[in-house]
Amino acid sequence: MMARGSSPKALIEQRLILEAKRLLAHTGLTVEAIATEVGFSEPTNFVKFFRRHGGMRPLDFRAKFPGARSG
Repeated sequence: MMARGSSPKALIEQRLILEAKRLLAHTGLTVEAIATEVGFSEPTNFVKFFRRHGGMRPLDFRAKFPGARSG
């Protein structure tokens, strides 16, 4: 089971990053819209969270997917 050994907080963070990456790769939503979609009231907090847990800035991640529409 994937959850074994992970804290609830870590599982939530993993799920938020997964959803943010999905939205960045497959939609043209702005970073601000994605931040709101995954539950952040401030886009700057989302960007910090994404960098810490995703290893790069959201727009750098999106650049890896040429088919994604920037918005």
